[in-house]
Amino acid sequence: MILREVRKSVTKPYSFSGMQKIVHTMRDKLELPSSFTLDACRHGGMTELEEAELTDGQGRALSAHKTATAYAGYAKRTMERALSATRKRHAHRLANAAGTEFRNEERNRFRNEDSKRNDTTIKTMKGQ
Repeated sequence: MILREVRKSVTKPYSFSGMQKIVHTMRDKLELPSSFTLDACRHGGMTELEEAELTDGQGRALSAHKTATAYAGYAKRTMERALSATRKRHAHRLANAAGTEFRNEERNRFRNEDSKRNDTTIKTMKGQ
């Protein structure tokens, strides 16, 4: 969404046709080919989002696509994207491995009920 200032401190989004006119004027001034259109700019921006390894949900939120089907033209199913997702998942699992151990542990009813278990927990958290 691109905003324009209507009055001081008041903004409104550009309409599609308004932005299209700006792109057309810019294209003419820069002597760019007629294939340089607002749709081409949007597609290029969406491709950049995809290359930035956003999830489908993040890409759809930024592009305002309401369905996964509409976004599918930009979200290429490549091996590079799959490997990136696998690396992110692995990093997430490693980061949460220690925390999971404590979340699954039986809870003390009283704070100082079992000081030996608390000492073990503290040592484990410190990596000893």
